[in-house]
Amino acid sequence: MKKITLNQNNFKHFFSPVGPLHSHHEEHIWPYDYVDRSSDTLLVTIGDSWTWGAGISDLNPDATNITAEQNDFRLNCLYGNIISKEKNWNWLNLGFYAMGNQWMVDKVFEFRALLPLLQFKEIIVMINFTSTGRWFYTFHDSLTDYKTFFQTNRMADVDDYEDFLFGLNKKMLRDIDMLTNSETRVKLLVGTNAIDHCGFDVLEEKNIIPLPWYRLLSKTNLGGIFVDMDSIKSLANLENLLSNSDQKIAFQKWMMEKIGQAEKQKTMLNTMDHVAEDKAHPDYNGHRLWAEYILKEIIK
Repeated sequence: MKKITLNQNNFKHFFSPVGPLHSHHEEHIWPYDYVDRSSDTLLVTIGDSWTWGAGISDLNPDATNITAEQNDFRLNCLYGNIISKEKNWNWLNLGFYAMGNQWMVDKVFEFRALLPLLQFKEIIVMINFTSTGRWFYTFHDSLTDYKTFFQTNRMADVDDYEDFLFGLNKKMLRDIDMLTNSETRVKLLVGTNAIDHCGFDVLEEKNIIPLPWYRLLSKTNLGGIFVDMDSIKSLANLENLLSNSDQKIAFQKWMMEKIGQAEKQKTMLNTMDHVAEDKAHPDYNGHRLWAEYILKEIIK
């Protein structure tokens, strides 16, 4: 089988773009990064805006109006670049703002299809999950039959919806684990950015980054909060799946709890150290601290 070499110009042959369905961009773009250091080890970072580097500079450019100078600054400051540069590894960055966990699973799936064509001896896949439920019941998970689930399960207690939300992450983490563990060259690491872990008990301890990124920057603990306002907007779609008043009452009570938790998460971001001017993302120092933690505690 003929091997291929990744570069900044051939992403569209291997990875799906982002576009009008999952961003404010009217055209499809491939906002991914690749750095070749002639290494036989590859670091792959997958995530949302925190991984792509939104807010990393005061100018806060997006993927389509960024200048070459701004893009160089973004790349140089990203945690993935800092880690891979320290280790002298090649680096593939599959991140974009406003993306959800299912999108990250899809990127793992696309990368897994590419693996047989890559010559690396070792591959570290590092994923930073975002808020649970983001893009729920949209085109991202359109192949999942949620309606049958809610028709065949009682779902009349608040805890039922909490278990359901945990189940969403557990399924995605199992999929990621299956895709990466089917290749002996791959080491999987999964953590979270601005929220706490959710459903991570389906992974082995060696695959979990124990400290959420936000705790390095805020010196606080959200106490198990794994939603934010973006996920709340999507979780409102869940009401369209409910079939009786008992389900709707329990769901509404549960949603009030989740909204309160998302407000706490937002407050944490507003008071976080090393936060960008947008009060939603880490600045370049926040990326440096995360990279230093990974290098000291996870990848030694």
